[in-house]
Amino acid sequence: MPRDSPDPGARVVLALGTVFGLASLVRTAVVTPGEVALNFQVYYGTAEAFLAGGALYGQSPVGVDWLVYLYPPLTVLAFVPFTLLPLGAAYAVFTALSVAGGLALAWLLVRAVERHGQSLGRVDRMLVAGFVVCGIYTVPSLVFGQVNLLLALAVAVGFVALASGRDDFAGSALGLAAFVKVFPAGFGLWLVRRRAWRAVGAAVATGGGLLAAGLVLGPEVTVAYVTEALLPRTARGAFTGGLGPNATFLTVRRPLSLLFPDSPVARTVGAVALLAPVVAVGCWRVDTTRRRLVATFTIVAGILLALPSYPIYYVVLAYPLVPLLYLFEGPGRRLFTVGAALAMATVYLNDVRAGLTALGLPAPMHDALLSVLTPLLTVGTVPLYGFTLCLAGCLRYQVAGGRDDPAATRGRRASDER
Repeated sequence: MPRDSPDPGARVVLALGTVFGLASLVRTAVVTPGEVALNFQVYYGTAEAFLAGGALYGQSPVGVDWLVYLYPPLTVLAFVPFTLLPLGAAYAVFTALSVAGGLALAWLLVRAVERHGQSLGRVDRMLVAGFVVCGIYTVPSLVFGQVNLLLALAVAVGFVALASGRDDFAGSALGLAAFVKVFPAGFGLWLVRRRAWRAVGAAVATGGGLLAAGLVLGPEVTVAYVTEALLPRTARGAFTGGLGPNATFLTVRRPLSLLFPDSPVARTVGAVALLAPVVAVGCWRVDTTRRRLVATFTIVAGILLALPSYPIYYVVLAYPLVPLLYLFEGPGRRLFTVGAALAMATVYLNDVRAGLTALGLPAPMHDALLSVLTPLLTVGTVPLYGFTLCLAGCLRYQVAGGRDDPAATRGRRASDER
């Protein structure tokens, strides 16, 4: 049975995510307006180059070395229609489509919660929609004109379809997401854990089929995609020498870069060694609704944290994060909720320094606080600590044998939920 009313912790997390997202939007508009449509200009310019017979890879359509096209050849066809419009109008249409996809994702999340018996009123529905469309992990994608919100919709559709027994559709949705941005291929671990072999086959057929279809644009284009776009993504020079405290990567490779500043292999092996056991325990039991949600979260968060991920990728966590905020009950719930709240606070060391300076604290207090916070925010970021707590809550739930029946947990001591 569900709770009689939604957990207020869920509302706090969703509100925090939305507030930080809107603050990020205002900050971009005031401080860095040049970032608006930055990535969309690459998509738009690449589509124009394609129509003119130019190269898709190895050069920047906007004249910035690191702003290059990174998606498989066939995806350029999706951006060709936008070239019929001026850049500004095309970006507006693309943003509108992304927002529509976000609203569809919010609807899907609300349905996922209510399907399991937890009724959501107008306030909660608005909070879910606000979090998905204006949340801290969504706004940068909308500002830059990236595809991540639509990617999150495809991932959520895949997970929800699998939960509904539509294996072929689930695999196709996840395969489409993996075709566009590769890393969702790791979410196929959930298909394997569920022994959903038809879904696995559909995912491979969809992703592989679309990649093969790109050969019609010329085999050399696919070769260029692999050698000039795909493989270089595995090399993250930013981690060499130790990641700086204000770098925006959200990954366990941050602390590992301090331990292994000159060894990308050690960082990769270390990330897998740290997170593989977490994912294994998080997927230990999958015989109830909540355990399956916990396992899904563990897989998605574990893969994102193991990779050299940027925060914008974490929008794909909308499912199962939002359903869990409402449905998680039992051991580990408080850890999960507190961790999710911290994960919304995308605050870095420079922000803390600026805040302490603005407060005008006495020099001894200012220096004492910085002496504590500087190593903490160098080894990790607030969101990294937050998602670590979320995973700890998931493990506690699995190890303690949390059930779907809230009556089995309501009688426990309050400390049993920490």
